Amino acid sequence: MNHKIWLFAVVLCIGTFGAWRVGAQTVAASGAADARVDAPKRDLEEIVVTARRHAEPAQSVPESITAYTAQDVKTHNITDQLSLANTTPSMVSISSGQPPETGGFAIRGQGPAFGATPGTIGYFSEVPNGLLTVEGRPGTFYDLASVQVLKGPQGTLFGKNATGGNVLFEPQRPTDKFGGYVQAQAGNYNDHEFEGALNLPIIEDKVMLRVSGAFARRDGYTRDVGPNYPGKEYDNLGYESFRAESLLRPVDALENYTIYRYYHSSDNGPGTSLIAFNPIAGTPPVTAFFPNVLTDLSQQLARGPREVAYNIDEYDTSNYDQLINTTSYTVSDSFKIKNIISYSKAEFSYGYDYDATPAPIAGQTSPGTQTEAETYTTEELQLQGRALGDGLQYVVGGFLDRQWPKELSIGEFDYFPASVFLGKPLFVEQYQGTKSRAAFAQFTYDLGKLAPAVEGLSVTAGYRYTHDELYQGSLILAPPFVTGAGRWNYGSYTFGVDYKVAPGVLTYLTARSAFKAGGVNSELPATSPFGIFQPEKLKDVEVGLKADFHVSDMAARTNIDIFRGDYTNIQRTTPVDSNGILVNLTNNAAKGLIEGVEWEGTLLPIPSVELSTLYAYTETKYTGVTTAQAALVLQGAPFPYVSKNKGSFSARYRLPFAASVGDLGIMGIYTYQSPQSIAQTNQTVFPYMPGYSLANARLDWRGVFQSSVDLSAFVTNLTNKTYPIGQFDAYNSFGFVTRTYGPPRMYGLQVKYSFGP
Repeated sequence: MNHKIWLFAVVLCIGTFGAWRVGAQTVAASGAADARVDAPKRDLEEIVVTARRHAEPAQSVPESITAYTAQDVKTHNITDQLSLANTTPSMVSISSGQPPETGGFAIRGQGPAFGATPGTIGYFSEVPNGLLTVEGRPGTFYDLASVQVLKGPQGTLFGKNATGGNVLFEPQRPTDKFGGYVQAQAGNYNDHEFEGALNLPIIEDKVMLRVSGAFARRDGYTRDVGPNYPGKEYDNLGYESFRAESLLRPVDALENYTIYRYYHSSDNGPGTSLIAFNPIAGTPPVTAFFPNVLTDLSQQLARGPREVAYNIDEYDTSNYDQLINTTSYTVSDSFKIKNIISYSKAEFSYGYDYDATPAPIAGQTSPGTQTEAETYTTEELQLQGRALGDGLQYVVGGFLDRQWPKELSIGEFDYFPASVFLGKPLFVEQYQGTKSRAAFAQFTYDLGKLAPAVEGLSVTAGYRYTHDELYQGSLILAPPFVTGAGRWNYGSYTFGVDYKVAPGVLTYLTARSAFKAGGVNSELPATSPFGIFQPEKLKDVEVGLKADFHVSDMAARTNIDIFRGDYTNIQRTTPVDSNGILVNLTNNAAKGLIEGVEWEGTLLPIPSVELSTLYAYTETKYTGVTTAQAALVLQGAPFPYVSKNKGSFSARYRLPFAASVGDLGIMGIYTYQSPQSIAQTNQTVFPYMPGYSLANARLDWRGVFQSSVDLSAFVTNLTNKTYPIGQFDAYNSFGFVTRTYGPPRMYGLQVKYSFGP
């Protein structure tokens, strides 16, 4: 890692500790000089998280976490994956070579490499997503209690596919108070959105219900000007989402919490723009069959990315149902049994023009059927408690999951030159099933219970053992299916030491590991050494400091961590020698290194002002390859889905009006992201997307004239920048390079009415 970054981290830690010391001494001196002086202080909000599978303050958890309350989600204008990633260190949103709605997250360089599973998955109400998910999409951020971004390997308590971390979405639970809210929003591009929630206590503290939902329609900001679909708008918005929850507490010790949620979205897909074309790509050359493609390129560059021309009638529809039941029984003050079971069904269908031209070079559609579909079930049993005089806190459990798709993937593909020679799209059908089982345990012991001299010092140790199975098959054009299967066993660990230096100041050192699931190249014989690829493994060490302190009357918070990860069995698609023939397959091609620093700081210089900054530096590199063929395409290549530098600054100001007017405040947010690597290999001609910076602003008037009404006005992308959020480089194969762009300036008004106590 750049030594200047290490120096920056060390200086920041020393500065934070020094500021805390000065603040503590100042307060002590002030109190000694005049005990009668009562200088009120405004403390920073503490967010409750479930990073260790039980509720606790985020500042007491010895690992890097960025957490948002429901109010934070609103004030930061977090409405989708992109807006969440823009304000979160080390996280990027992925929408390269696919519709943004079917993308995902990458944290610390851990995302879905081509042909492999994700390295970061979402959880909703403590339940992991399957391979298909709606977490983070527009229409999923309503009526939440918190959003928690856990960074670094989470293999012990969260299991497979958590090498980068996890994103936890926690809904508002039913309470024993009648109440709720309704909210309406109107904005440019004919945007109109509604959401609301109703909390109903049926029997006081025994039977409680909560229902909530969201609805939105918005015109698109990209328009088709081509010969096939003139006037069609892309990047539009349309969704309906509904959630029903019940909380039953027949006796004080027993609690049964059930959630049903439904999500449906339908839009015209993304507006993807052609930015480059290789005139000699393809065998035979693409330009020999589509000579107008270079003209298409020049016209596209002249128009700009908001006007496009496609040959595929793009669309994107999603249907998602999920049922979750969590039952907990508190045996005693020191022992609780908890069981979480879930069932989900996902059906996604989309058509997407990969080459973004009027020519049928590369694209996909699924007329009359689902493009992707699966059902997914999970079962998790936890035993939580304390022992040894409350000095030992533990979580012990078991986990089962099963993915059983009706049809994981069905599509008709434009795929040059095969589809040109056939005179029709290629029909491809794939299915995949997975099942796994795991046992895990994690223990934290407060050493201060043994000796007062080490009060505040705790140690944590945990381990998870996982058995994974996968089977899959694929069919191209006609039967038979080509099938394959694999089985793997692996273990993940956590070991850490943390020390509470003083109230509000925590230092920690933790070592962890996690795995990303293995896979199958079903097109190869089962006896081939490349028929199966093994799980990836990431082992990291993280050192961190979390500090809440006061300097005079100013409240401050600084969280900083430094991490270094050893990345092995990296899954990449590279040429491999299969019986004397070089074919491109996913395999365990390399090992690498991931390291960086993350910092979050908040300062309340006066009661009416809050200043916050975030920064992350991430550096990655390959340190070895497994074959000469892998060396040819990986050496010198960046890791995909990494933005080396990310940062943001926000300022909130509470306007000095009388209480009778209400609480009126303004907020501005500036975010920056350096160029993001999208390269899977060093053959990528355009390996980076340009970086960008954005400015957002918001005005909130809460409790208008002491009423139950809140008014808000917002604007995102204030300077109306055109910035890329996804890129697909097929320059050396199909010839094209395309980009997907983020939203233009968006603005609107919100009106919220709350009722109940």
